[in-house]
Amino acid sequence: MVTYKFFLKTQDSRDRYEYVVNLNSNQENNPRLFFNTEEKEKLRHSLQQKSLCAIKEKHLIQILNTWIEDIEEGYRESSLTLDLPLLIESNIEQLDEQGYQDLPSLLSPEISQIEPKWGMLPPLARIFSN
Repeated sequence: MVTYKFFLKTQDSRDRYEYVVNLNSNQENNPRLFFNTEEKEKLRHSLQQKSLCAIKEKHLIQILNTWIEDIEEGYRESSLTLDLPLLIESNIEQLDEQGYQDLPSLLSPEISQIEPKWGMLPPLARIFSN
């Protein structure tokens, strides 16, 4: 078994996120057969958990094409830098939050203690005569 490593870099950070597979000689000669649907989803899930970035189908295809080409050429390590959106941002359109719907109870004001502090209010006749 030979160990192959893939490093994902995001443009927004210097961090590298690693994914490792061990391939036998048969899988080394034909890596496209190794990366079936289950392996692709393992790869996506692992890199999403490590990077906290959303890996869409187009990004997954780019990653796999790069890695498969490198494996076919004999490289044991591959890397790719992608501009990936954060995982939380990519799922914001699916958010269905109704919010807190209960209205607050209203308090009746205590008006018995309200009075002018200085002067007096103008007579109403003067206000409405203008």
